[in-house]
Amino acid sequence: MQRFHELKTTGLEDYRRLTAGKGRDVTGLDSPAESVMTDFRQVQPLTMRLTESINDANQAMRKVHVRSVIVTDSNDDFRGILTVMDLESRKVLSQATSLGLKRDDLSIKDVMVSREQLRGVPLSALQQGSIGDLLKTLRNEGSMHMLVVDPDAQEICGIISASEIARRLQVPVEINLQATSFRGLVDALFGRGEAV
Repeated sequence: MQRFHELKTTGLEDYRRLTAGKGRDVTGLDSPAESVMTDFRQVQPLTMRLTESINDANQAMRKVHVRSVIVTDSNDDFRGILTVMDLESRKVLSQATSLGLKRDDLSIKDVMVSREQLRGVPLSALQQGSIGDLLKTLRNEGSMHMLVVDPDAQEICGIISASEIARRLQVPVEINLQATSFRGLVDALFGRGEAV
């Protein structure tokens, strides 16, 4: 810390207004959908390997204040996503039981949603749509998160989060999660159906 210098501070007695900066342009459902995207070209997402433990994933998300982890393999290829909701659902205990493991012995690959189960929205569609369009898409897909893709580069370039939309609009956003399997149905009914 010796090479760093303390910054000068000032009192706030005369400061009465907030700057209308980035993110304040979101005014409602008609605002541009792209305005609520976490852009991976500007912000490095939290990534973790398939083999890391779910406890490590939970700690990493808490440490950097995010609600999802982009999962990669040893070649840095995208394999799926793990969310806080996945970790808080009954899916974790169900998976541990079916594998004959303790909860603490589960790895990310045991609980994550694989890329084969995910849907993405092209960046061009996002650039032309509104937040209302995006919310309708999230509701129809039954998903709290939607990855943004660049089809030309075949890359994932961002993520949309229903909880981020709720935070930015300062309104509750309800997404009814959809099940793609019997286990998913049980999770949706008993552990993952909370509204955000």
